[in-house]
Order: sequence, then C-alpha cells, then structure tokens
Amino acid sequence: MENLVLTIRNNFEKELLDMVCRKVKHQDYCHDIMQEVYIKIMANLPKIEQADNMIAYLSRLTGNTVIDYYRKNGKIMVEEEPDQLVAAETTEKPDTSLKLADCCLRPMIDSLPPIYRDALVMVELEGLKHRELAEKAGISLTNAKTRVQRAREKLKEIILQCCNYEFDTYGNIVSCCKKDQPAFPE
Repeated sequence: MENLVLTIRNNFEKELLDMVCRKVKHQDYCHDIMQEVYIKIMANLPKIEQADNMIAYLSRLTGNTVIDYYRKNGKIMVEEEPDQLVAAETTEKPDTSLKLADCCLRPMIDSLPPIYRDALVMVELEGLKHRELAEKAGISLTNAKTRVQRAREKLKEIILQCCNYEFDTYGNIVSCCKKDQPAFPE
C-alpha cells in the first residue's frame, strides 16, 4: 500500500496540485485541499488499486475534494474548462497510448525540423508549459506558442500523408489503413 501512495505522489502529484490550484486560485487553500486529497487517497487505496484508469479515478477524487471545499466554506465555484486530467477518463489506458506514441508517432515527430520537434516534445511529451519552453529556448511566449502550433500542423501533415483515414460525420476517425493497403472495406 505504501508503494502505491509513493507511486501516486511521484507520478501524479504535480498534475493533481495544478488541477486544484487552477480551481482555487489561492496558494494556501490549494495546499490545504491537497492534504484533504491525500487523506481521501489513503482512505480509498483498495479502490484506487483496482481502478482501470488510475488517473481518471484520482482526477475525480481531486475534483470532488475541491467541490467539498467550496460547499464546506459556502463559496461559489466558477466553472472552468475541463481539465486535461479529467479528459483522461474518456481515453484508453495510459500505457496503451504511450506505446502507440512510441512506436508510431515518435518517428514522425523525430522527422520534424529540430526547431519544431524540440518545441513539440517539450510541451506535448515532457509536459512543459509554453512559458517554460519560452524561457528554455530564449524566445517570447508568443513565439513559443507559435512554434508548438506549427509543429502540430506539420505533424498532422505527416500523419495524413502516411495513411488513409475514414471519418464519421463528427470528424472522428472511424478507421485507418496505410496508403499502400487496399481501400476501406464497404
């Protein structure tokens, strides 16, 4: 059980703390709420251990703790955009997506010009904020955001050149096959 708590702390503490601080916007309260989160984690270790998607479970637990804070203190919470962690609930298990990124996307990312590749890797894979990228590269924040956006566009072009995609009416990918394979079966 102690190993699970250490794993959670080492792998997810920054994301959970960011999630709380984005919603609370007060450093002291943010850390107080994180203490409550860890109390709930300790109380729910067996459930967390059995969860199919640990980050989704932790995100929900953290979000509920923030809501409890607002209820307990009679404050009104302003709704924000959904957090990236909460969005993880709708994705597949993290291990699967990381394997996909390593085997398929990484060579495509590596084929980008260095200026775009480095920006994309730092922001999307290493989790740096645009501001941190700007500081590391010695460029303005606007320039850092532009580099990442251009890198995404160039990566999209490479991906679309690689394979044939079939989309549904909402723009979601329904199926995919390599360009050298026969077209989609009817």
